[in-house]
Amino acid sequence: MTASASQLFDLSGRVALVTGGSRGIGRAIAQGLAGAGARVVVAARSAPGCEETAHAIVAAGGAAAAVAFDLADLESHARPIEVALDAFGRLDVLVNNGGILRPHFLEKLSASEIDELHATNVRGPVMLARAAFPHLAQGGRGAIVNVTAVAGHAPMQGLGAYGASKAALINWTRVMAREWTPRGVRVNGLTPGSVATEMILPRDPGKQAKFREEMAAGNLVGRLAAPEEMVGPALFLASDASSFMTGQILVVDGGMLA
Repeated sequence: MTASASQLFDLSGRVALVTGGSRGIGRAIAQGLAGAGARVVVAARSAPGCEETAHAIVAAGGAAAAVAFDLADLESHARPIEVALDAFGRLDVLVNNGGILRPHFLEKLSASEIDELHATNVRGPVMLARAAFPHLAQGGRGAIVNVTAVAGHAPMQGLGAYGASKAALINWTRVMAREWTPRGVRVNGLTPGSVATEMILPRDPGKQAKFREEMAAGNLVGRLAAPEEMVGPALFLASDASSFMTGQILVVDGGMLA
């Protein structure tokens, strides 16, 4: 019998770990997966932010747990996985959303910033995925969603180190898919375009208005995305709706790369 659309996107009974879940795209995805029935572990460096997101999920009728950890600190990687297993008994989905930006033109870029970007945006997601893999594989329907960036597809001035780190994650996504899909874990990437989050928006109202205008002019839709607009694509990649898809990068950029 053919599954209905609602069944394809249903995550009831599954447990998802979302990194960078305290704000922005990560928070929206955590809430979206919970709305689809998943029990969600919200993980990020900010303990209060994680708690706030988890409380919002619970208040909406979902199930969630919060845990503070740092992607760049390998010794902390066991913590969110342990919370998932202790609180919910399993782990089915990993959304590697956590990351840092550090925009600089090449002349001002320091070696320490390159190391910091690699540690958080590349080494962190890869090693967390490796630690999570045995648990994701147990159910035979595990899914990893690595959140990348447009700068990982096309060179951008002032974002060289950031773009290089995301390009590396795109490559790792395909390596993970080749090695792990035959063992029960699909791996795909999600590339958002310009999304209105704290990470990219200037705090000054005047500068923010100009920034929004410039970024909106860079895509075909003519505006920035809201974080909630990444929920549908993430849910697609995490659920059975994409059961025959692995090793691919889903670009949701308003036509920026068109």
